Amino acid sequence: MLSCPNIKRFACTFSLLFLAGNLGCKRIVDKVAAPQLPPPQTGQAEQLNPTLNISMDASLSAKEREFLKEDFRFLQGLRFDSKIEGYFVKAFSTSDGSGLMKYLDDRIGHIIGPDTTVDSRFSYTADTGSDSGKAVTIATNIGTAVWLETVAQRRNISFFTNNTAIPVNDPRVGIIKLGKAYTVFDDSGRSLNTVARTSVLIHEARHSDCTGGLTDRDVTFLATGQLPENRSCGHLHVICPSGNDYEGLPACDGKVWGAYAMGWLFANELSQKCQGCSESMLQTAMIVAMDSLSRLDKETARAMKAGVLEYPDMSSNPPKQ
Repeated sequence: MLSCPNIKRFACTFSLLFLAGNLGCKRIVDKVAAPQLPPPQTGQAEQLNPTLNISMDASLSAKEREFLKEDFRFLQGLRFDSKIEGYFVKAFSTSDGSGLMKYLDDRIGHIIGPDTTVDSRFSYTADTGSDSGKAVTIATNIGTAVWLETVAQRRNISFFTNNTAIPVNDPRVGIIKLGKAYTVFDDSGRSLNTVARTSVLIHEARHSDCTGGLTDRDVTFLATGQLPENRSCGHLHVICPSGNDYEGLPACDGKVWGAYAMGWLFANELSQKCQGCSESMLQTAMIVAMDSLSRLDKETARAMKAGVLEYPDMSSNPPKQ
């Protein structure tokens, strides 16, 4: 999820080394004449995995469902030769895929298709900015952006799926919209491998954490169209500095252990400690890890690589509504 200059612009996307960032943003907009929309018939959702509470919306294609199921089977079967005191185990609690599955299950609740009209899925309509053309959208966490609007406007907003209205009352509602690149990455029809796709999900899930919560001052900022001081709530990104590959784009982490840092943690551990991973998987993981690391400030990146950075705080403490 890429942060934008103010509350009206919460762009959300992840891109790999050879992509710039997506600048599409969204905002909930009042419809004065008829602000409350009736629940639409959204079709029947499907449970992604019998052990998880993540639902696949009816808007997903058969291929997107197939890829998602493949990706979660991949995660479930992972085994790492990880140190108990290392960052990976501290963040995900285990040295196998079960910790990654729980991490995602806690932060992703609903996955919708790339052709879904977003403003038809909320009880207040949403304007979604177009893609910048500089990036390929793989996935977007729109749940946190909408939740921040509920805080800013002090009103309830519902998300419609499975012919049901789901209250957006916590950032961990986890509404993820897949981009077309999740299944077809380029004009030649190639798809990303499962390592790249699961890295995207790990990244987007981190945006569902409001680490440290919001102060009254933060809530006031949101209500007046400004971003909160605590950028760890939603792990909002910042403009990348001069000299960075993504210079001038809101495609870098603003605080320690943000979404790109979590992407690095997963990909780096996979590239170095995965048991039974193929060479192509290890190579992809190394590329993703390098790209994610480049989105951090240099001091933080050095501290992470040296193992002297504080352990990640995986909590979420949103204000009660």
